[in-house]
Amino acid sequence: MNERVALISVAILTTLSLWVAPWAALNRETGARSTLVLLPNRVIDFTGRTEPVVIPGQLFLLLGSLALLAVIISVAFLKTKQRYLSWLIAGIALITLTGVGLNGFMDAIQTTRVALFIENIEQALENPRDTMDVEALNRVIDRAPSQSIDTSLMQARQAGVTVRRLSYNGASMGLSAFLTIVTGLLAILFGLRFFSRMNKLIDRVLASVAVPATSIFLALVAAAVVILSLQPTPLGRDVVISGPYMGLVGRLDTLWYAYQTLFADSLGTLNGFAESLKFATPLIFTGLAVAFGFQAGLFNIGAPGQMVLGAIFAMLVGVYLPGPRLIVLPLAVLASAVGGGIWGGIPGWLKARFGANEVINTILMNYIAASLLLFILSANPTFAAPALRIIYLLAAVAVLAILLSLIPAVRKQVAKSPRPIAAVLGVVILVAVIAVGLPRAGDAPVVFNLPFKVAGSEPKSHPLSEAARLKQIPALVGIDIETNPGTNIVPINVAAFLAPIVAIIALMVTPRMSRSFKRWRNRLGAAVVAGAVTYGVAALFGLTALEVPIPPTKLNTSFLLAIASAVIMYVLLWRTKWGYELRAVGVAPKAAEYGGANIARNIILTMVISGAFAGLTASHYVLGGALEDYALRQSLPTSDGFDGIAVALLGGNTPVGIVLSAFLFGVLKNGGSVLNITFTDLTRDVVNMILALVVLFIAAKGFLPARITNPVRRQAYLSEQEQNSSGESS
Repeated sequence: MNERVALISVAILTTLSLWVAPWAALNRETGARSTLVLLPNRVIDFTGRTEPVVIPGQLFLLLGSLALLAVIISVAFLKTKQRYLSWLIAGIALITLTGVGLNGFMDAIQTTRVALFIENIEQALENPRDTMDVEALNRVIDRAPSQSIDTSLMQARQAGVTVRRLSYNGASMGLSAFLTIVTGLLAILFGLRFFSRMNKLIDRVLASVAVPATSIFLALVAAAVVILSLQPTPLGRDVVISGPYMGLVGRLDTLWYAYQTLFADSLGTLNGFAESLKFATPLIFTGLAVAFGFQAGLFNIGAPGQMVLGAIFAMLVGVYLPGPRLIVLPLAVLASAVGGGIWGGIPGWLKARFGANEVINTILMNYIAASLLLFILSANPTFAAPALRIIYLLAAVAVLAILLSLIPAVRKQVAKSPRPIAAVLGVVILVAVIAVGLPRAGDAPVVFNLPFKVAGSEPKSHPLSEAARLKQIPALVGIDIETNPGTNIVPINVAAFLAPIVAIIALMVTPRMSRSFKRWRNRLGAAVVAGAVTYGVAALFGLTALEVPIPPTKLNTSFLLAIASAVIMYVLLWRTKWGYELRAVGVAPKAAEYGGANIARNIILTMVISGAFAGLTASHYVLGGALEDYALRQSLPTSDGFDGIAVALLGGNTPVGIVLSAFLFGVLKNGGSVLNITFTDLTRDVVNMILALVVLFIAAKGFLPARITNPVRRQAYLSEQEQNSSGESS
């Protein structure tokens, strides 16, 4: 019944949108001023200077869409099999009709733009200048109808004519077309239940995405109120809103274009996609860090501090360790994990040994890490002589404690009465601190210069050695950004990338296809064959030397390391005995301890591994040069550590969910910068608000009923639905 209500509601909303919401945009100008098309061929011009373009087939498109939406609504009351089959057919037809309509729309816009371009070139040729290549311009005119307009503009510029403004720029689909596609996809999804084998798969998909999808939807709805409150409808100089209908269309398009701006650049352009992955990479690491703790019932809120320690350790190895790249780079990456692991293991040990709350300890250690970063990168840090003596004393005590802990007899004695011994040692250390901290004659301020900081006031370390640097994407394909700035077009062997991906997928999927692939020898053989076939097919389509425009991005190979970390987390938690034990501790620690689990050991190991994931962000920011250069900087964005909490919650604390939610956050973060440029009254704070609302609604489980959010009640509900469906079918 819920599927019927959902699909009927969306279909009714889509039907209304076909009358009041823009179906497409003819033109998008600077300042987000637009010229809009509503079915059938109704044009509302908010720019005040765009000529209408007649799009063929608009009336048929409107009537066909309304008829198919009516079918989707009416068949909801048929029997199960008939309903699902009708939805499947109607959904496919609706998407096909909308796709054909949008394709015809874009063809009409392309034809009009080409005609305007040719007209501009012909006007320039009427009075040619000395700088123009007339023959080349004539060739451009001849080729213009058969090539992209961007290519024609570039060729005309090279021949001496620059077309500064070409109308019908930014033409794209509108809100009503988008809703039509969404309705068609939902109809297809629910219609696939016609095939009984798809029921369980659809139920699993819906159950896994219900809370995050609902939370994102509610966040966008709530943000819509703020967007419409802050941003008025952009208008041309002489444009006046003539009535409520025009005003409603303008508000709907303002909201739609704001959200389109958030997502279009990140998902529709290679540069935006690369920037989104750049933002997503550290969030994958911090999301994994938080989620790993959650799986064991621990709340690691110390990812910012663990990021700092990982960055410091990676910097020390990258600056001082000599040797070839094959040795230095892995050790630098390992050092970042070790630094974060140590900083995460300390509150883990305190929790396991003394029951200290890990939330409080990790928060406090964030401040210690931030102060440590500030200290080591400060310009000429000055100490009072007594303070420096206290630091030396505490360092000596720490070294002595480590050495004594290596002696079994000392460890055994401390284990017998740890609290009295700790109290006595605390008093002794306090007395010693007071003694060495007393002022002495001749004490003078001491300037403590650290050797790895660059000279001067800039808060950064020395640059890392070449051997410790992860390559950025342009360098990975042989582009030197310093000598070739901007976007470079290079031939790339895409087949070589596709083949191993398909081989890995085959390695994972083949055991489920047949029992004969349970053996590793057969699985590896199938994977090799699948990879070889993929490479051969890709080569036939010319993908061995595909020319790809590579933008000047700072995305680096730490993204691959982030994906590998997600795989490692999956294997540890869901494919090992210890992972099962760890998750059992997170669900029911008393029962797990009764079953033989070592709670203290699991707590410490969990916090160490969690901190290691967070420390690996250094592979992106320090080793990957995602900041300004390959060095440790005080501007290390430790806020990613807190964003990791939201990423983990949105991703359901699963590796795949974390990768997807981190990518969504990256898309929104990158889209926020584009939004700030496109709209005069909207800033990146809108994106921060959306992300905060997503977390809020996830905490409320999307306000969904318990039969969806509770696994036990959801299974009972699905069984009841299956019985009802069987009754309807019979």
